[in-house]
Amino acid sequence: MAITKKSTKNNLSKKVISSTPLFPNGFWQQNLLAGITLFVIAIGLYAYSTTFDYLLDDQVVLTNNSFTKKGLDGIYDIMTKESFVGRFGEQKNLVTGARYRPLSIVTFAIEHQFFGLNTVVSHTINVILYALLGLLLFRIFSLFFPQKDTSSWYFSLPFLATLLFIVHPVHTEVVANVKGRDEIMTLLGALGALYCTFKFVTTNKPIFLFFAGCTFFLALLSKENALTFLAVIPISLYFFTKTTTKKIAFSLVPLFIAAATYLWVRYLVIGYFLSSDGAPITDIMNNPFYGLSANEKFATVFYTLGLYIKLLFFPHPLTHDYYPYQIPIINWADIRAIIPVITYMGLGIITLIGWRKKTVLAYGIIVYLSTLSIVSNIPFTVGTFMNERFLFMPSIGFCLILTWLLMEKLPTVIKQYPLKNQAIANYAGLGLLSIFLLGFTYKTIDRVPDWKNRMTLNLSGAAASPNSARANCFLGTAIFETEYKPSNDNTHKKELIKEIAYFIDRALAIHPTYGSALIMHSGVVAEEYKYDQDLKKLLKEFYFILTKKTNVPFVGTYLAHLSSRADQQQLADFAYKTGYQYFGETKKDYNNAIKYLNYGLQAAPNNRTLLQSMGNIYQLMGNNQKAATYFARIQ
Repeated sequence: MAITKKSTKNNLSKKVISSTPLFPNGFWQQNLLAGITLFVIAIGLYAYSTTFDYLLDDQVVLTNNSFTKKGLDGIYDIMTKESFVGRFGEQKNLVTGARYRPLSIVTFAIEHQFFGLNTVVSHTINVILYALLGLLLFRIFSLFFPQKDTSSWYFSLPFLATLLFIVHPVHTEVVANVKGRDEIMTLLGALGALYCTFKFVTTNKPIFLFFAGCTFFLALLSKENALTFLAVIPISLYFFTKTTTKKIAFSLVPLFIAAATYLWVRYLVIGYFLSSDGAPITDIMNNPFYGLSANEKFATVFYTLGLYIKLLFFPHPLTHDYYPYQIPIINWADIRAIIPVITYMGLGIITLIGWRKKTVLAYGIIVYLSTLSIVSNIPFTVGTFMNERFLFMPSIGFCLILTWLLMEKLPTVIKQYPLKNQAIANYAGLGLLSIFLLGFTYKTIDRVPDWKNRMTLNLSGAAASPNSARANCFLGTAIFETEYKPSNDNTHKKELIKEIAYFIDRALAIHPTYGSALIMHSGVVAEEYKYDQDLKKLLKEFYFILTKKTNVPFVGTYLAHLSSRADQQQLADFAYKTGYQYFGETKKDYNNAIKYLNYGLQAAPNNRTLLQSMGNIYQLMGNNQKAATYFARIQ
């Protein structure tokens, strides 16, 4: 049979196709097993979270956000307004500097457009992004520590450091809580900018500078924390390349352009950088340092900085709640403040010593300190004492340091001593690192289910944060909403209301003027009144609530409800004590005085004391005509 031109062409095509590898020749072809392993472990650890509910601030960015509910039509509003506006309808000065983190909220709007409020989709995206983040971190570590022999990839520093990062339990809040997507996207963008800048320096291809600027801008749109990579990226180039200072400076140009553009856009959207009018945030739930001396503030800050190091090594207990006063207020006479200061001074000295030698230890410390600085409460207050999600970026430095110390440094130190079995030197570090890996994996598996729903999270929060007013209040509220209200068993409800009252009372014992707890307390005492009909106790608790928080709408509503159903004299006495004596005479708050006197008059329209009090209030307000109408009713 003759070989035709067509058959020859087909044979050549088949030969080319058969010789073409499934993946192009390069890093991922050589590290395919390592990549798959890291990806599968990340997915496996958090796969269960895809069945979880929306929780906590998910309502701010997704479930109760009017912009995300518009789907694609809401993206313009998301990009052009402060990040709380979609939830509250207006820009509020809730936290210092407000918030402009639109990118993750845009992804929620896109989700809503195509899937509605779908918890499975939301959580699945978080898990996949986290797994991809692990691959990117592995790629960057491999640039820093290239492996000549890929046959033992499972013992390599890049693989083990990345694995340690993936399994670290302090990341559970970021991955298992949908709102945590902003943290994942920020780190993806920041590491992407680091990768692209590194590639520019090593390849001289300008296109990488363009990609670096773009990814960094996206990181900033996710969260401001990415600004810390303006320090991390040049330091990484200094430590792991032989490039010149001039080239490093040139490579930073697109990053600074991206940062300047973001800050300019942020200013245009919000209208200010730190505060709209210079007034401090006085709500300790959004500014826990309000009212503290500098001594107390910074001693407490360093105490939390010490806790961060402790959580990196020993992540137990874990909690989503570090609100007042789970973190106690301390001063410089407390050893819990002094030890962290000494520790961080030591880290600074180690960094200075290792700078010239470009040691891994110095680099890891710099990454940790740089990325933690912006949320440390030292340059400015971030709205809470501390949070485990604040360790998401800094933990990169920790994971690199720990892996390097155990896999590289420890064997070198051991080999300096005469040993009968040198294998000890090779496997001692691996054994210790395995303990960390197994312990962290177990803790992550144990912690993830806490994020399943409102009850599981608040039960774990109150157990781990017994001194937090917020944790106790949230647990009491969760029991009220998920167990008490749906129940039709009065006997069971009587027991539940006692349990709810216990947690609300604990919250108020910790923070007596806590608004959310006072509001819940008003509902609890009203429910208790249904069972015990003790009006005197109810009115006593209402008075306590109103002296702590003026505006509790439920109290007024319930007083109106009681006006025709309860003892008129007791209601009148309460109205006089609250409306006239407290709001009128003590607070000089005449509008509230009138409001509560009116509640009393609804129950006892002809009560002479209330009519006289009402006339007196209007007289103090300068409205003599109105005062005269009440005085006339006394006759």
